[in-house]
Amino acid sequence: MLHAYVDESERDDTHYFLGALVLDDAQAQTLRTALDDTMAKHTETFPVLDGAELHGSTMMRAHDAPWRSVPLRVRFRIFEEVMQEVLDSGARVYVEGVDIRRQIARGYPTIMPARELAFSHLFERINDCCHSGEPRVRVVADEHHTAEISRSNFNRYQIAGTYGYRSSRLANIHPEIEFIESHTDRALQAADLVTYLYNRIWTVSETDMRAHRQKHDMWQIVDEAARWPRGRARIWP
Repeated sequence: MLHAYVDESERDDTHYFLGALVLDDAQAQTLRTALDDTMAKHTETFPVLDGAELHGSTMMRAHDAPWRSVPLRVRFRIFEEVMQEVLDSGARVYVEGVDIRRQIARGYPTIMPARELAFSHLFERINDCCHSGEPRVRVVADEHHTAEISRSNFNRYQIAGTYGYRSSRLANIHPEIEFIESHTDRALQAADLVTYLYNRIWTVSETDMRAHRQKHDMWQIVDEAARWPRGRARIWP
């Protein structure tokens, strides 16, 4: 059975991103084990990381415990290792981003909310991962204030079809989205890091060239998993 671990990332009111890691049972367990091992290794040197959640924004900004007491080079190193473990697990990476200002500038008669547009496009990609006759993909998402909106959108798409010319009723996706606390599942945390990193690459102009190179180097590690035919990452329009 396939599982899609879905998380979101925003940049003020200008961009919205929704990303997913799609894995089968064995791949998901491989990824979780690898991430646990990575954190256990770094906890030996930095005990404050014991039980720490992998969260992209918190790791990079280091405003809160435990990450504020971990050196930047170590935080970068953990980020790199997570990207490598996502690639090695065999996960398919999908990220759908929306540039809200460009969307508005296109002059469409109706402006579809960025979250709903990204949701529609991402779930079409997830649906295409599963073939007819196979068990439907189970979606696992972060328990968030938008959970009820996601349920409502998903139910509507299953009845009326997704937005756009490739409209789909998402028949290959299990009808119930499972919402969980992100700290309980390393695979969901990995989806957060991938989505956050893609957001930062396209929406933040780094003042330090070293930081610019670092984030692009980190994405390059996982890029193969986010390119056709394995996956896809893009910003619309």
